[in-house]
Amino acid sequence: MTTTEQMVRQFRLLTDWYVSVLDGIRPEDGSHVLSENTNSLEWLAGHLLVMRGRNITRLGKQVEPFRYLDTFVDQTLPPPSVRAFDRNMAYPSLAECTAAWTACSKAFIKALETADEHVLRTQIPLTGPTGGSTVEDLLTSIVLHEAFHIGQMSVIRKGLGYPAMYWFQR
Repeated sequence: MTTTEQMVRQFRLLTDWYVSVLDGIRPEDGSHVLSENTNSLEWLAGHLLVMRGRNITRLGKQVEPFRYLDTFVDQTLPPPSVRAFDRNMAYPSLAECTAAWTACSKAFIKALETADEHVLRTQIPLTGPTGGSTVEDLLTSIVLHEAFHIGQMSVIRKGLGYPAMYWFQR
């Protein structure tokens, strides 16, 4: 199995985990934080959505920008240009994020499945925590990034009294 095939499998599971972790969350709980130092589900959901969309672009495909891009990205900052969570900010709803995530994920996985070696080996001005500065290196880190944030979302979900997310792909 190639690295790309392995990443596709991982991203498919992460796609399902995202939907599972948000399944059944009441709209009013989307903005809840567990403490003053944690992010809300809405911020985490939007942040992951924006990052997935940006990775479609890194794979050389066009994507319609998420209408809340500026809510999560500050283009004046160096990559990755992420805006921190702000309790006073209005974020997109979990329902809106979930619908956009589903569409975005289909495009992302198709782009990854069809990406050629030249695209994957393209140098980018960003190094992920796993090292390297190619698109493929960054995507390796992004698998971990998404799992990390979905894990945070799972803790918030449980902290709000909801049952655990579904672990296996549905």
